[in-house]
Amino acid sequence: MAGSRLHENHLPGRMIVQPVQLSLLPEQVPAPLPDLIGQLPGPQVEAAVTLLAGLIARAQAAAAAEAGDD
Repeated sequence: MAGSRLHENHLPGRMIVQPVQLSLLPEQVPAPLPDLIGQLPGPQVEAAVTLLAGLIARAQAAAAAEAGDD
């Protein structure tokens, strides 16, 4: 099986990444925050923010617990 690429043990070569020219992107993508928030229904935004805060808190607690296990 000499020469099998499946069993080679080496790191891949450097990837060449092209820079993005930000000046070509539309200026208001996404919409400015105040304009966007003004279009959303208040109770749903409040509920979504509460859920998101809970998810962030649980993720942070899990990461802290995992870091403590090391």
